[in-house]
Amino acid sequence: MTTKVKGMVQLAGVTYRIVRVATGSYSVIRISDDQDVGSFKTAPALGIEARLIEPNLLREVARLAIHAAKTSYAGFPAPAAARVSAVNVAPHPPSSAPPPAAT
Repeated sequence: MTTKVKGMVQLAGVTYRIVRVATGSYSVIRISDDQDVGSFKTAPALGIEARLIEPNLLREVARLAIHAAKTSYAGFPAPAAARVSAVNVAPHPPSSAPPPAAT
C-alpha cells in the first residue's frame, strides 16, 4: 500500500500532517520541522507510538484526526446488538382518529 496524505490537524498552534501508511495505521508529521513525531492505529482500539512528542499530546492529535475525519473508514461490521430490521424501525404515520376508549 502506498502512503496517502489524509489531511492536517492543528493542536495548540502546531500543525500536523496525517499520513496513512497502512490500513488503519497513520504517521503524524509535525509541519514546522517536517519531523515524524509518532504514529497511531485505529483498530481494534486506538494505539499510539510517540517518538518526538509526549504520548498524551500524540493521543490528542490522533483523536482530533479521527474526529475531524482525517482517517479512512475501515468498514467494521456493526455489533450484533445494533442490527435492527427495517420493519422494526419504520415510523408509523400519525393517525387523525381519536385514541380508542378504555373499557
